[in-house]
Amino acid sequence: MRKLLLALVALSVTVSASATVPHKARIPDIPGYQTLKGDFHIHTNFSDASVWPVTRVDEADFDGLDFISITDHVETHHQHMLKDFNARADRNTSYEMAAKAAKKYGILVIHGAELTRGTRIFPGHFNTQFITDGNAIAEKSETYDGKYGSDEVRQEEEAIRAGLKEAKRQGAFLVWNHPDWEQQAPNETKWWPIHTELFNAGLIDGIEIINRFSGFDPEAFHWAIEKDLAIVTGTDAHKPMFQWVDYEKGEYRPMTLVFARERSLEGIREALDARRTAAYADGCVYGKAEWLEPLFKACFEISNIKYSEKKVTFTIRNLSSIPIILNKAPGSENLTYCRLQYISGDEEISFSVNGTDSRKPIGLDEFDVHFKVANWLVDVDKPLEVTYHFVMPAKYRK
Repeated sequence: MRKLLLALVALSVTVSASATVPHKARIPDIPGYQTLKGDFHIHTNFSDASVWPVTRVDEADFDGLDFISITDHVETHHQHMLKDFNARADRNTSYEMAAKAAKKYGILVIHGAELTRGTRIFPGHFNTQFITDGNAIAEKSETYDGKYGSDEVRQEEEAIRAGLKEAKRQGAFLVWNHPDWEQQAPNETKWWPIHTELFNAGLIDGIEIINRFSGFDPEAFHWAIEKDLAIVTGTDAHKPMFQWVDYEKGEYRPMTLVFARERSLEGIREALDARRTAAYADGCVYGKAEWLEPLFKACFEISNIKYSEKKVTFTIRNLSSIPIILNKAPGSENLTYCRLQYISGDEEISFSVNGTDSRKPIGLDEFDVHFKVANWLVDVDKPLEVTYHFVMPAKYRK
């Protein structure tokens, strides 16, 4: 009986722990900035999702996020709380509820809204971040509904212009969502003339390169680099987060990494305006080299270096939850070391470097070890490259 009771207690502790331990990614700060983790694209049951705003905050706390943006659809036909339940609510209510609930966790909540124009045609969907009134955005946009008869393209383009201009008047930061969504891009992802017009008018500030619905969008990532747009990602979650993220396998939700001067809404906005962002999803990091380089240095530690005549050994430690995949890169042809090395989050490994013939002395006074970080990308098919310099002790030199 005593053994049975002990077993039941152990099971109870295990179940309790597994049910309550938060799933928080560890991503270090970089020099001069705090690395803030967040989700810029989330829906609630105030538009077309099935989750209460307060639950979205609880999920964010479980995932260890610093911020979220509630981006419910502003269009009248998406306002289900009003339409279905005659609720005393408007297009700002879900944000207000989430912001209030987030205070106990210290999570920052951005006032956002998704402007959803055109189902199977462009210009597409836009998240308006840091707004003051979603009702005004909807009102301006819907002025054009039915105005041009069967000319749907003209109607949607006029509507998106009006809605985005109103959002910008409110001081919003504007993000083009999921350009590769199959309903609007059934065969290829294109930058249409309307997007050039909006971009030139200052009505596209960022672009969503990863979305849980449509996955990673290489074209959007390249446009972000090419056109200096803020790199943004989000779940676009409509259902509970556990239905989108496989927590049992250690998966993390897609996150935008914001390199902010301070942990505040003002700090996030300043970083967005300065394009200091990166994306993390499905074990990969995407961003400009100027931000991925210091982030990688903060995640990757080399220590315990030991020299001998024939080899150099050292310890590599991953100081983050982000996996690191190292490939041997050109420039180290006169050295022999592992050509493909996977380092899990928070893992520590031993690494060795030999000369071209491991049976003989290295034969070099100093040398560089070059890597391509296969899952840290600074553009499409362009991994981050890092180099480490080693100087042999005098007694091992030629």
